[in-house]
Amino acid sequence: MLKSNPILRKSMESTAYATAPMTKAGTWSKIFTLLMLVTASAGVMWTLVPTIGEGLLFPLMIGSAVLGLVLALVITFKPNTAPVVAPLYGIIQGVFVGTVSYFFESMAPGIVGRAVMTTFIVAFAMWFVYSTGLVKVTQKFRAGIMAAIFTVMLLYLFQIGMSFFGTGLPFMTGSSPLAIGVQFVIVIIASLALVLDFDFIARQVEARAPKHLEWVAAFGLIVTLIWLYIELLDLLYRLANRD
Repeated sequence: MLKSNPILRKSMESTAYATAPMTKAGTWSKIFTLLMLVTASAGVMWTLVPTIGEGLLFPLMIGSAVLGLVLALVITFKPNTAPVVAPLYGIIQGVFVGTVSYFFESMAPGIVGRAVMTTFIVAFAMWFVYSTGLVKVTQKFRAGIMAAIFTVMLLYLFQIGMSFFGTGLPFMTGSSPLAIGVQFVIVIIASLALVLDFDFIARQVEARAPKHLEWVAAFGLIVTLIWLYIELLDLLYRLANRD
């Protein structure tokens, strides 16, 4: 997301090009590194929750989400810190993913495995349609996806705000056909955001962007993957409640 991915635009606009260029191989190695950090951290948290007690589940979930947001802002406004901050972000987000996954699994056993598998299938499908040219990333395409992402963010902020007053948007909760339909649309938006990430990487490699942007690009892609995974968990849970 900025220029393609909102997380990445600040980095692209504020960084001068350097002699050590960004490469596809370097970027994908860093994506793999962050993915492994998220997975390992999530796995550790998953196994620790029964030991430390489920009473700490929500504090850990909220705390890791807030700290992850702070680290994301640091990378966004200080992209040269990405080689250090991005791995920290991966570990902290692993705590968030682990606690969220444990929460959903406790309510619907087997849902996490299906969500993980679906996330990787969707990610591969988006990479395939982008790399083969089946989807062309034009300026209108970018603008449309960015507008959709912004709309989803506003809906979530509005929903959170209304929750403090004991109410909310009926189509953002529950398992009604409308709620499931809205959630499915959000999953599609998150999926298409991956195409923007792939395009950002390709364009910055072609432009010989600075080496440290490999970490920034990897960070942006991981942000989108985690978003897609959480949305798929939510969608699968709603569908399970319809059965």
